Amino acid sequence: MLRRAKAAAPSPPSRDGGEAGEVGFSGWRLDLAALRLTAPDGTDVSLSRGEFDLLAAFTRYPRRVLSRDRLLSLTRNREWAPFDRSIDVQVGRLRRNIESDPKRPSLIKTVRGAGYIFTAAVEWG
Repeated sequence: MLRRAKAAAPSPPSRDGGEAGEVGFSGWRLDLAALRLTAPDGTDVSLSRGEFDLLAAFTRYPRRVLSRDRLLSLTRNREWAPFDRSIDVQVGRLRRNIESDPKRPSLIKTVRGAGYIFTAAVEWG
């Protein structure tokens, strides 16, 4: 009888000062300890704290639809109000920093009526 050992995916670092790491996606490097984003060409990209936290949340839950409410909970520890557009604004700003064409995003896609999905494969290490 053969058993298939499934390699456990590395767990994302906690936000409370626990283990920290580096995340890679589509040539980008996100250093969670140093709060730094490096573009595929090696240049550092300046992000606000809100944009950084949002990108970190997306990398923790890649290829999953995250609602605005869930994103607010992950990044700001508060619930979404029906007319609160702050996540939409942050996503727009983040797209301008990491998308090659922010008007046609490929990394962070909008899922109508549901939220957003981070489409890139994420590597922890």
